Amino acid sequence: MRKLTFLLLTTAFLFTACDKNKRASKHLMKAGNWEVKELSVDGVSQTLIPTWEIKDCDIYETVCEGTWTSDTTQSRFYWQFNDKAQTFTISRVVAPEDCEDFYTEEVEQQTFKFSGEYDVTKNKRKSKTFESYNTLGFEGQKAVIRVEKG
Repeated sequence: MRKLTFLLLTTAFLFTACDKNKRASKHLMKAGNWEVKELSVDGVSQTLIPTWEIKDCDIYETVCEGTWTSDTTQSRFYWQFNDKAQTFTISRVVAPEDCEDFYTEEVEQQTFKFSGEYDVTKNKRKSKTFESYNTLGFEGQKAVIRVEKG
C-alpha cells in the first residue's frame, strides 16, 4: 500500500512539475512593477516610455491583466505566455470607460499599437525581451519591448 501511494504521489508530482507553460508563466511575469527599459520600432525608441504593473493571476483560472502607465495616465492590457513560454501575447483591454481616451491619450494608443504576439528572446529572472513583426500598429516592422523587474 505504501509503495502504491508513493508511486501515485510521484507520478502526480512529475505531471505537475512538467507543466512548463504554467511554471514559466508564473516565473516570467511575477506580480509587481516592471520597468520598460526599451520600447522601440525598427530600432527607433518611443518617446513615451511606460511602466507595467502586473497583477497576480493564475493563468488557468483568469485572464491575466496588467496596467501600462505613463506619468499619470494608464491603460489596461491582457497578457499571456504560450508555446512553453516561447511566445508572449499582449492585448489592449477594450473597455467602454476607456473609449473616450483612446484618441487623446498616447498611452492608450501605445497599448493598442504594441498589441500582438511576441517571441521571447531573453528570459532572465528580472529581465525579459520580447520581439515581434506582428503587432497591430507596426505590422512588418520589428517591435521590441524590454522589461526589468522593479
